[in-house]
Amino acid sequence: MKLFRYRKPSLNTVLGITRAKRAFRKATGLSTIDRFTNPNRIKQTIKQKVGIYSQTMTTIRQTSKGKWPSLFGIFGKKR
Repeated sequence: MKLFRYRKPSLNTVLGITRAKRAFRKATGLSTIDRFTNPNRIKQTIKQKVGIYSQTMTTIRQTSKGKWPSLFGIFGKKR
């Protein structure tokens, strides 16, 4: 887990459930099939090639919304 995060991790992430699900999908090959058949994954692949998900762009998007990185995501902006 990163030291400075822009939001708190979910309970599933902390418990390792998300990692187990991803490992299962990768081991069975479901992720590879989704990449070519799921319309949302096709859009995501295009955006990834353009650079929308790069660290710089992510930081720009988060700071423009008023979310600043904080220690472990604990002391973020209150709603």
